Amino acid sequence: MPRVFREFKNNTILNRFVRIIGVDGFVKVSGFILLPIYLKLMTQEEYAEFSYVMSVVSTFGLIFNFGLYVPQVKLYQDADGKEKGSVLFTINITLLVMLVLALGTFYIFNLDNSIINLLFSSSETYLRHRVLILIGLVVSVFSCMLIYFYIANEFISKVQAYNVLRFLVGVSVALFGLYCVSGNKADVRMKSYLFSEIIVILLFLRRYVKEMKLKFDIDIAMRSLQLGGPIMMSAILGIFVNFSDKFFIEKYCSLTDMSVYYVSLTYGGIITAVFAAFQNAWLPLFLKERDVMTNFYKTKKMLKTLFISFIFLSVVLWVMQYVFILYRIIDEKYYRVLMISPFQMISSMFLSLSGLLSNYTIYWNMTYITTVFGIVVSFIGVPLYFYGAKLYGIQGVSVAGVIAGFLYFSFYLLFVCSKINILARR
Repeated sequence: MPRVFREFKNNTILNRFVRIIGVDGFVKVSGFILLPIYLKLMTQEEYAEFSYVMSVVSTFGLIFNFGLYVPQVKLYQDADGKEKGSVLFTINITLLVMLVLALGTFYIFNLDNSIINLLFSSSETYLRHRVLILIGLVVSVFSCMLIYFYIANEFISKVQAYNVLRFLVGVSVALFGLYCVSGNKADVRMKSYLFSEIIVILLFLRRYVKEMKLKFDIDIAMRSLQLGGPIMMSAILGIFVNFSDKFFIEKYCSLTDMSVYYVSLTYGGIITAVFAAFQNAWLPLFLKERDVMTNFYKTKKMLKTLFISFIFLSVVLWVMQYVFILYRIIDEKYYRVLMISPFQMISSMFLSLSGLLSNYTIYWNMTYITTVFGIVVSFIGVPLYFYGAKLYGIQGVSVAGVIAGFLYFSFYLLFVCSKINILARR
């Protein structure tokens, strides 16, 4: 036993992961427990509407940060002490200018109206949330930049505090709003979410701004756009892959079907959260390691460990779902979640393992690979989602998600292994 404890103590990645997952685990398990309360306070239609609007915000938020969260980590890690502040300032000014130009043009000239009929079956749904979606996009962008700043600095305690406060404030405001405020509960919960997110961002923003040095470096700006461009393109392609499921369900299925689908996504999201916690601990150390073969050996080991962990976690989550529905903790009208969620968890598992392998595109400055893979998977995935939703409903969409996730994983695995073989022969 003492040897086991010594190995744990000396394993930097495991220590960080346990510290982060302890917090993320608390947040996710608490959210999991609170899910039945949200489902009781909101109708199936309201829950589906809120979840769909949040999907729009999170999906397009990844596009409107222009992929700059990646060069923020990469260039910040590579810069010496005096230049780090300039890197942060330059990247954020670049982001701010591009964000104002893009969103300003988009909303002032009502260009968003041209895609309303694509994203929403009813334009009334979008118009009711139009301003909230705009605010949500901005909040999503700067929340992402803030958290990746703390990851780049390896401030694990700050990441933990941010996630806990985000959860506590978010839950408190949401439950207060749902209990005390009348009207459409999707609208109430969306406003509650934005209010709590802004409060937490402001509380953690001081350290971020203080770290910046008021010096704009055009070379850093160009390098950040070069690194972030392919990431943004990948996010755009992600609309076709990661948003297509919700898009076609919204078009061809009912709001009741959509509510069931989003509840099943909650379970798959727990696997994604576990991987995100690991990624936060892993990525800075992965990028610091200069020996390619050492990184590859560690990656293979982690792939096996994560795969086994995800299988075990999926079984536990499914049993918990069954118990919740059996004892009416979750209303029996959500019983179809038991049939859909296994596909969601398998899909999340493949996408998470793909995320681990995709770190090599940053490591080798080959982020354009994410765009290439995104294009290929989009051409295959979108028709699968379309026919899946139209012919088989949410069951067909769920199976299509597993196929798309497996394709991503296969492409990244082939890419990394072939590149390693080439380097090994030199």
